Amino acid sequence: MSYAPFTPRPLPRLDGHCLYAETAHARPELPALREAAEADACVVGAGIAGLCGAIELARAGLQVVVLEARRVGSGASGRNGGQALGDFACGIEALERRLGPAGAERAWEISQLALSRLRERIREHVIDCDWRDGAVLAARGERQAAGLQAAMRHRQQRYGAEQLRWMGAEELRAGLLSERYAGGVLDPLGGQLHPLNYTLGLARAARALGVRMHEHSPVLSLRAGSGGGHQLACPQGQLRCRLLLLAGGAVPGLPLRRLQARILPVASCICATEPLGAALPPAGFAVCDTEFVPDYFRFSADGRLLFGGGAHWRAGRALRDPAERRRRLRRAMLRVFPQWESLRISHDWGGWIDVSLNRAPDFGRLGPAAVYLQGFSGHGLALSGMAGELAAQALLGGPGASPDFDLIAGLPHAALPLSALLRIPMAAFGASWGCFLHTS
Repeated sequence: MSYAPFTPRPLPRLDGHCLYAETAHARPELPALREAAEADACVVGAGIAGLCGAIELARAGLQVVVLEARRVGSGASGRNGGQALGDFACGIEALERRLGPAGAERAWEISQLALSRLRERIREHVIDCDWRDGAVLAARGERQAAGLQAAMRHRQQRYGAEQLRWMGAEELRAGLLSERYAGGVLDPLGGQLHPLNYTLGLARAARALGVRMHEHSPVLSLRAGSGGGHQLACPQGQLRCRLLLLAGGAVPGLPLRRLQARILPVASCICATEPLGAALPPAGFAVCDTEFVPDYFRFSADGRLLFGGGAHWRAGRALRDPAERRRRLRRAMLRVFPQWESLRISHDWGGWIDVSLNRAPDFGRLGPAAVYLQGFSGHGLALSGMAGELAAQALLGGPGASPDFDLIAGLPHAALPLSALLRIPMAAFGASWGCFLHTS
């Protein structure tokens, strides 16, 4: 098997002033790869998916190396909205059409197992990440509320999701102190956490199992070794391995052009307010609305509002200019909480997420000894950890060893042109058309 050269085009930095980085637990500075090394397995990307995969491979007795382009958790895993949701970004209905009844039933079980495994990892590895139960999917209007309630009943009747509970407009208004929503579905199995501290806890667990981890080690080239296996080159070192897991997400890029074409890097921004104090709403659950490009928010352990104003399809002034970014986030926040006009925004940050064109996760094999994970589409806090475990099983056992991995890997995915001249306008049109269909 041969690979195309890996020459990622760097994306604009959108980090800003991140609350998670400011409140993260202490962590070591891990050295860059500066030698010619060998390992049984290499994981590219020190996010949730890659770290969970590394833990599983190490537990199987393999020597594992993780290569991270920046720092552990510097991608979407460590700076997302902190909401752990069941289901998939595309919705289980989309998978019913693609996988059939039996396949969709198993996919639903995987999404629910992802939530339970997240809780188990927090307990097993004693990760202090401010976990709280409860997540709500909320509808802005009556039409959307009716559709959301029908979707809830479908999940209850077909998949046995009896834990889901409908919350009417009055109950949401009382709990959130907002009149924005006409109703919502509460999933007590979902929840929220500090995503960077969760990711750092996984990294600590991996290192305790003997996983060697290198930060500031972007992969510059990837090719098949002359005697089998894979050879990866970083700026200051090289690594040869037998098994390979690619879990780099949207940053710094993807090592194969055909995979890169199936993903649209989308920029997403979040702000945090000063602590609310006595104004803090009584409900402690996380909220995401049902818009095609959603608003989402939750309340941190120290009583701040963390608000994400949706994803953006291009890196324009609104993303690179902190002042403009804050203005846009504030406008979106005040549409939900107009009473907090005087509330000060203390932090704001942004970053890239990897979105597939159909918003379904994109897993796959690159050969018997290489797999990849991408396309969580902003819905990966729980699912990505499960994906890492499934990918490790697929590597350890070879083709057919992980039916759950193969099930998701069987989903069809379209591709966009890699040329920015075509890629950005097509993505923009798709996002605009999706919003029109969703709200008309």
